[in-house]
Amino acid sequence: MSIRVISLKNLMQLMLADPKLQRRLIKYHIRQARPRSDTASGDGGDFHVAFWSDAKKHAAGKANLLEATAERIKKHKGRKRLYPLLTKGFLEWWEENRRRINEPFDVKDGSFKGRLELADLGIVKVENNLAFSIGEDGFRVVYPYVCEEPEVNTKVGRLALWAMSQAMPDQAIENLRILDVIRGRTFSTEECPMIGTEEQEFRAFYAAQIEKWIEFGGDDVG
Repeated sequence: MSIRVISLKNLMQLMLADPKLQRRLIKYHIRQARPRSDTASGDGGDFHVAFWSDAKKHAAGKANLLEATAERIKKHKGRKRLYPLLTKGFLEWWEENRRRINEPFDVKDGSFKGRLELADLGIVKVENNLAFSIGEDGFRVVYPYVCEEPEVNTKVGRLALWAMSQAMPDQAIENLRILDVIRGRTFSTEECPMIGTEEQEFRAFYAAQIEKWIEFGGDDVG
């Protein structure tokens, strides 16, 4: 990744990290952003994208996530620890929602994504969301935080919901959710009400990370 074009999950992880972990994460992403002879993903995305694709298919009734996870692990032994944790958290969240809300769930196809463009800073990508309707009136767009650590808290949940709403202005913020996948916990405006300082807080944090990126030797390019 580049610090000037960053996924929301990676920026959330930096927000949640203590200074030592922040330093380690930024240095890792700087190394990954440099030209390499292999085809590894600099955003760490490939590792999680396969899981999330299976999770969305499970939600749509087109796959069984437990079976899909077992097949992924057979092909890539390096996934045998984290994939089951992601699977367990997602299934607990999804099944609890279906039990609690006595309405049919209908997963939506199509492109539910956006980008938050912040002048003088960069672009925050809000992509690969899970969108579904609940009965006749309800609707949700869910963004996955798939990082193992740190876990999401209400402050970062609030800032992430603000960023999500700005990236997808056609969606009502009350319908947006941040899902901490491993913990099986969602954040909405009920748990994280807006207080009016979100843009200021978000921009200040992002600017500080850009300064650290440059300080640690990263190229200041988009």
